[in-house]
Amino acid sequence: MVNYKNLVPFIKIKEGGISGTPKDSASKNPSPCGKDRQGFPYHTNKGVQWATFKLLASKGGYTASCDNFLKMPDDIWNRIYKVGFWDEIQGDRIQNQAIANTFVEMVWGSGIGSVSRGTGAVGWLNGFFKKNYNQNLTTITQMVDFVNKLDNEGKTPELFEKLNNFRASKYKALNQPAFTKGWLNRLNAFYILNKPYAISRKEKTSITLGVILIITGVTLYYKSARTK
Repeated sequence: MVNYKNLVPFIKIKEGGISGTPKDSASKNPSPCGKDRQGFPYHTNKGVQWATFKLLASKGGYTASCDNFLKMPDDIWNRIYKVGFWDEIQGDRIQNQAIANTFVEMVWGSGIGSVSRGTGAVGWLNGFFKKNYNQNLTTITQMVDFVNKLDNEGKTPELFEKLNNFRASKYKALNQPAFTKGWLNRLNAFYILNKPYAISRKEKTSITLGVILIITGVTLYYKSARTK
């Protein structure tokens, strides 16, 4: 059973606090909520852009006020993450935590995107599945169904490795030296954190059965020893 909050601490640590840096593309949609020390308008807080904050207010059940944006309390941040990112990749349907986290991390960084334009998470994943599995998957639903199929076949570890390598190659191909090192460092940290979760359902079942058998054996041994 996957948990949508699993990756939340990682994202919050990596994103930091409020930002007005003009190097970020989010600076094109600044907030009216104040400026940083260099005089640049704030546009992002804890990784949430002002434009996204406004867009998801109704769906997330909060008020898109400057007070909420500047404070960005955990309950509002979690709602934004859940309805705006996790639900977009149908995270609750994905069987494996590492794969669900990979999908949502891609949406967090690039948006949901479009297959026709080859942009965002959907565009990147469409290219990934074509190249690595000869599958033209055009919707998130199709992609989730396919990764779950791979999970049932015991192929999640291989899928996770391929996704990680694909993401690294895409970051390098963007040819943005000012950001590439940071993107790859984040990807490496993500990989280390999530690799332990990249175990297929078949493997999980085998491990669980093994643990049960060991516990049963130990229990029977001690019961037998007591009766002697």
